[in-house]
Amino acid sequence: MTTSTGAHVDELREWARGDLTLEAATELLIRGGFADRGWPWIQYDELARRPWVDFTSIPERIGAKSGGEQRFLRLIASLGADVPVIVGDEVTGLDREHVQPVLAAIAHAAGMSTPGRTIEQDADGFSRVAATTAIYTWPALVEGGE
Repeated sequence: MTTSTGAHVDELREWARGDLTLEAATELLIRGGFADRGWPWIQYDELARRPWVDFTSIPERIGAKSGGEQRFLRLIASLGADVPVIVGDEVTGLDREHVQPVLAAIAHAAGMSTPGRTIEQDADGFSRVAATTAIYTWPALVEGGE
């Protein structure tokens, strides 16, 4: 998977920060190599002086991509902007390169990509704070990644 790098990527991550689904979708674009300037869904806010992603425009602008890339991008659009997709149709045909980050993005969007805490009830009905593990984490980035 080709990963976008540099200040542009840092600015996109900062733009998405604070909204788990937006963070997940943005990270998928970055890790998939679809976040560089020049992609039609990457916009620039002159007033804020930073890039942002128009996730709603992705499905109508992916015609020249392979079937797997189209599925990957439609899933990203759905995470980033609630663009309706049929998940069963989209995950069919994804290759390993795309499945792993999609799983990590879903875990991230659900707030379960890092260890944390939860409230559990024991057999006697008493509540306690319990440690949780990450359900699925982002795959390590390879050479040239962030």
